[in-house]
Amino acid sequence: MSFRPIALAVTAAVLLTSLPSPVAAQEERATLTGRVTDGSGGALPGVTVTVTAATPGPAPVSVVTDGVGQYLSPPLAPGSYAVSFSLSGFAPETRSGVTLRASDVFLLDAQLQVAQLTESVQVVGANPVPPPPPPVPPVKLEAPRRPTIVPVPKEVLASVCGPGRSNDGALSIGKLIAHRDEPSRRLYGNGDVLVLDVGADIGLVSGQNLVVRRNFRIGDKGMPKHRASFGEQTAGLIQLVEVGPLSSVAVVVYTCGELFAGDTVEPFDALPVMTAKGLGAPRFDDPAHIVLGEHGQTLGAARALMVIDRGTSAGAERGQRLTIFRRALGDRGPVQTIADAIIVAVRADSATIRIERTSDAVTVGDFVALHR
Repeated sequence: MSFRPIALAVTAAVLLTSLPSPVAAQEERATLTGRVTDGSGGALPGVTVTVTAATPGPAPVSVVTDGVGQYLSPPLAPGSYAVSFSLSGFAPETRSGVTLRASDVFLLDAQLQVAQLTESVQVVGANPVPPPPPPVPPVKLEAPRRPTIVPVPKEVLASVCGPGRSNDGALSIGKLIAHRDEPSRRLYGNGDVLVLDVGADIGLVSGQNLVVRRNFRIGDKGMPKHRASFGEQTAGLIQLVEVGPLSSVAVVVYTCGELFAGDTVEPFDALPVMTAKGLGAPRFDDPAHIVLGEHGQTLGAARALMVIDRGTSAGAERGQRLTIFRRALGDRGPVQTIADAIIVAVRADSATIRIERTSDAVTVGDFVALHR
């Protein structure tokens, strides 16, 4: 049996009160999760997992492992617990002194061994001793199969990746907890099967696509966290294949980079195929500005994605063409054009652009003229 707590990467986005109340309530407590297998490493469904507080008061809590041997406790008060695992035909297992801290997701796996048979022989008179019963063969369960997913069209995947201004966690609904079959792994890629800390309790359904986000600091890294500015990076797309009451299993469908335990998830709304607008004329007299690059980078080249401080509230549209420029003498000198770009995604107060052609490196702070 192995046990270790998974430290969730708590971001500024998740701490805001705009999160749905079920997720906020879970973060105030601890959660116990893990996977139960037999001696050959096969998953054991139907195992009863009982969590008993070391101090008198709270009643024991019991959950049952699902079809892949995974279990997830309801939110628990911080403290010390004893955790027992039992299934008919297997020797029970108990782990004492499991300490849960506030906001922890504690990972506790178990491996149950087939119970040893006990034999009793009674001799009466001269009757022959009956032969012992045949041994019970070990339970052989198939290894978890890779779930089947609904294919996602390439034109839909094209709208997944890119940086953006932080949305303050308003759309985040949960987090990635761990890899289903390798709980110790923290880095994930295409095809990996992951466990989420939310399920049917917030309306998730099997087959639903979710986008994975990660926040990063921008600007002065030495500034106190409560005053710092943040951007966000889309890490990839996952699809739910199994939804339980309080947790879900999802498959990584598409990655824009690496996915990590603790990354947040949001509902995914696919954008229609992008059509570039007419060329138009650049409005140098009403410029936007480059505010951040991918993963917090300050420089961008051709095909790179960056973010500007102009969104739908200021008339920005997806597919709109842009000219990136500088002025030789501050904001009154002649225009020096350095790149062409196009808007690929837009929010109310910002837009993600893709640099098409460039004669110089684009940097945070450069002017952007939207074509009208």
